[in-house]
Formats: sequence, structure tokens, C-alpha cells
Amino acid sequence: MIITALLQRQTQRGGYLMPADLRAVAEEQVVPLHRVQSLVSFYPHFRTAPPPKVEVHICRDMSCHLRGSVPMTQRIEHWAEEKYGKQVEVCGVSCLGRCDRAPAALINEQLYVLRDEGELKTIIDSHWHENPLAPDTDRALAELKVGKWEMDVYTGTSNYEAVRRYINDPKPHDLLTSLETAGLLGMGGAGGRTFKKWAEVMEAKGTDKFIVCNADESEPGTFKDRDILLATPHLVIEGMILAGLVVGASRGWVYMRHEYPEQIASITSEIARAKQLGVLGRDMLGSGRSFELAVFVSPGNYICGEQTALIEALENNRAEPRIRPPELVTNGYQNQPTLLNNVETFAWVPAVVLRSAGQWFADQGRKVGPWVGDQSNSMKGKRLFSISGDVARPGVYEVPTGIPLGELIDDFCGGMAEGKEIVAVALSGPSGGLVPATIPIKLLSRGFVKACVPEGVTEFKIRELPLDINISRAIGLMIGAGIVVYGTGANVIAEALACSLFFSRESCGKCVPCRIGSQKITEIGAQLLRGELTRSELPVIRNIALELSQVMTATSICGLGQVASNPIRSVLDYFPELVEQACRKINPVTHPAKAAEITPE
Repeated sequence: MIITALLQRQTQRGGYLMPADLRAVAEEQVVPLHRVQSLVSFYPHFRTAPPPKVEVHICRDMSCHLRGSVPMTQRIEHWAEEKYGKQVEVCGVSCLGRCDRAPAALINEQLYVLRDEGELKTIIDSHWHENPLAPDTDRALAELKVGKWEMDVYTGTSNYEAVRRYINDPKPHDLLTSLETAGLLGMGGAGGRTFKKWAEVMEAKGTDKFIVCNADESEPGTFKDRDILLATPHLVIEGMILAGLVVGASRGWVYMRHEYPEQIASITSEIARAKQLGVLGRDMLGSGRSFELAVFVSPGNYICGEQTALIEALENNRAEPRIRPPELVTNGYQNQPTLLNNVETFAWVPAVVLRSAGQWFADQGRKVGPWVGDQSNSMKGKRLFSISGDVARPGVYEVPTGIPLGELIDDFCGGMAEGKEIVAVALSGPSGGLVPATIPIKLLSRGFVKACVPEGVTEFKIRELPLDINISRAIGLMIGAGIVVYGTGANVIAEALACSLFFSRESCGKCVPCRIGSQKITEIGAQLLRGELTRSELPVIRNIALELSQVMTATSICGLGQVASNPIRSVLDYFPELVEQACRKINPVTHPAKAAEITPE
């Protein structure tokens, strides 16, 4: 593959590519040079000039931003330039997936969890003197989960029993029925029914079929897959093998973000072990069936996590989302039927298959409170949540679907940190925006309020929200795998602007609504934070933000553009008092002298 060849040459060269490397790759892969150049110019992980002696990349998103990573980056950048000049490069980067240990940084591609600026300076000095301090690791945290999650039906040691049973008695429709009984949903955010997607790929016509696991976990606030890939890699691999056998696929890939080196090594090792056991590769267990798996390391960009952009990257193209339809289930990799699921989705499959044909999983859900009226049926299954921010014990927790947010915070996370109160919550990383501790009922979905909210109730407490994707949608909210809690003292407008900046920076630029719209909505947030808006302008600003949001949602090609307006929109909708306080009474442009005297409240 072109991308893999470029990554290998960049590593051999010492962190960058020369024109000779690009020409060599073009010749090896038998492609025009311009195609190789287009990939190098698109993916941020590729460099065409020698890197500085020390590269310091500090996370600037959500939990790290909450911990002051942006001003810290600015101070360290000034310090490094004075001390080392251009040979130490310090900059902010998008989420590194270590939100539970914020702030975090990659220094010469090694992970460090930062406790204070003095320690960061010491680490930089150690790299400068070519005697780097030992990096931090993800493995220690992941190993605490081994044998503790009910997801792991093998309690840590796998012999691939589910694959063995299927090969001895292949009944694809029975396995699909187990997935249906379980009610297993896609854990990547969309929440589609897993059995339905598998069935569609199985029934699709094609000369070949493929399986892809999306392990490009780049959504700020989300880090559950990070632990799954280290604690239970066998579950992911077994789920993918079963998928390949059921739908009739010949090959598959685990698409990994390059900032997860331990996870890449873990999955690579598990693939090798599965081959040694005979449950993966050619003639699996002597059955005549074959299925090959490999790891594909992403060269960067958040947009690669979008499923069609990911497939473009696998095909050695720029990771620009495709217009849909057609869907991947019929026209995916190489225009053939392709099954793409999230890490956690694949990881639940062995437990679903081996425990009561899916009934065990279905029984794990939590009954939802009476305020949801006729919807108070038992929700199905368990799932993992990443939770960080102002909670006492941020981390990854396996909980029943439907558990209230407050119970997750109190019983699993040890409550709020330092006795703080909830000020805002991001329920789906930056994608769902920020919501307050108490939401006026009038701002929730009208259909939901009419059907499920008792008469006289005027407020909804976010702590009572059941963590279930369908109920959250009914309410008009979005729940993902990454939850960030903001406590007393957090600047909600600044945090929302940081989320908006993330989308603006990560837009691939392919479609105008996202490329321009994400910039415009970010400008509104920046003006609000700087106190450049007046209260008289607020109605107009709200209308502009609403129109921008509607256009972006309706016309953007992929999910990034469709949710990019949510952080700023949510602040305008849910935090009217904070917004008014941030606005001036006097226009600073038309009356600069008077405006200078009257600062925002």
C-alpha cells in the first residue's frame, strides 16, 4: 500500500521524506508521482523536511483544555524558543486519547502525562540531551480491566471458542439471530442495529467482501477503544473473524490511529497468536475457509474516523468522505460489499454468541425511570463509557445501558472532583455540544415532552438522563462514548469555543458548508468570548447561528460538518444568562471609549 510504504520510509529516514523517497514509492507501487505527493500533502503525519531535535505536541482539546493546556503550550513554546531556538518545536494538537490523564503530550512520538510545567521542561531537556525520561504507558491502566469486564467472556485468556464452534457448525442465520436477540447496536456513534448491517453485507452481491474495524479513535473525550485494544484484543479479533465467516469476506483490516503504538503492537501480536492457533488465515482449523487480517496504521487526521473517509485512506486516497448512497454495505472497499464496525461492537460479539445466544446481553440493560412514560421498557445490553473532566476518577467504565448519568458519576467515578457542582456536560465529545446541569423542559424535543413528561414539570436534571442512545435522541440530545463533565469554575463559553475550533481545524475542506460554516460559527464563539458582541445583537447572532447550523446539517457530506455548529449553538441555546453576561451593553466598534469603560459582567 502507498501509505504504508510512505510511513515505513519516513521512519527509516528519521522522521521525514525526501523527494527521492516519493519517487521510489511511486515506482514501487506503480503509480504516478503526483498521486504520492497528494497523499503526503494531505496527511499531517508526513513531513517533507527534517524534524527538529525535539517535537512537543500538547493536546488542546476538552479535558486537556479544561486543565489549561493551551496557555501552558504558549508558555512552554516561549521558554523553548529562548532556550533552544528552532531545534525544539512546541505546538498544540488535537485529542491524543488520554483525556483521563489530562493534560497529555507526545514528545518525539512518546507519550507523557503532564503534572506541571516544571516536569514538562525536565522531559524536554532529557530529550534534548538524548537521555529521554521513560514515557508513560496505557498498558498499566488497561491491565486493571483484565478479567473485570463482563464483555470478556474468557476472563482474560481466549482460545477462540466462538470461532471454533462456528467452524464446526456454521449457521450464519443463527448467529445473526443471536445478534438480533441481544439488541447489539453499533458502538461508534450511529447506533445502528448490528445484525442488520451484517445481514446486508452477507446478502450483498460482489466478487469479494471485506471487514474493517474502525480503531481510529480520535473523537475528543473518547478513549474506551484504547483500553479494549490492550485489555481484550482477542475479543476484537474474534469478533472480526466471526464477521468474516458470516458475511463471506476474505480479508479485513484493523484501522489504527498512529498515536496508539502500544495498541498497534497489541493487536498485531494477537493477530499472530490467532494464526498460530489456526483460527485465522488459510484453511482455518482445516475447514477450507480462509480469512486474513492485517493492521493499517493511519497517517493522521480526525476525518479518517468517518467511515467512508477511512475506506478512501485504505484505498490509498486522500481521506475525503464520499457522498452517500451508495453505502459501504454494498459499495465499500474497492467498490465491494464491506462491513465496518467499531472496536467495541466487534468486542461484544463473542460474549453475545457464547452466552445464551444473545439473551444474556439483552438482559443486562437498566429499566429507565418512570418519567419516560410508555418507553420504560428494559433497555438492552451493556456498554463502555469514557468519562473525564471534573470527576474524581476519570476512566473507562462498563455499565448497563440506561444507567443515569448521575449514577455513573457517583458510583463509578467517585463523584465530582473537589466537591464541585456540575456546570455543563458534553455527552458526546464535542459533537453534541454542551448542556447545563438543568435544562428547561421547553428546550427538549416537543414530541418527547408531550408523550413522557408529567404536567407541571418545567426542568430536567441532566444527572437523571438515562445513558441510552434512543432515549437521548427522543429527548433531543446526543449521547456518544465520550462524556466530559465540567464543574464549578469552568468557562463554558471558552470550552465550547475550543470544541468549535477542533471541528474548524479538522475539516477536510472538501465541501463548502463545512469548510466555511465551521469557520463562521467559530468566529461567533470567539467574538462572544472576547466580549465583542452587544446584547442588542444577540437575536441576530442567534438567527445567524441557527441558519448556519441548518445549512451545515442539511448539506455537509459527512458527520463532521453536520455537528460542527453544535458547540456554539448549544451555548446560545442552553446558557442564555452566560451569553448575556459575556456581551457588552455598548458596541465596542461604534463607541470604543464608552465600551472600554463598561466591560462584560
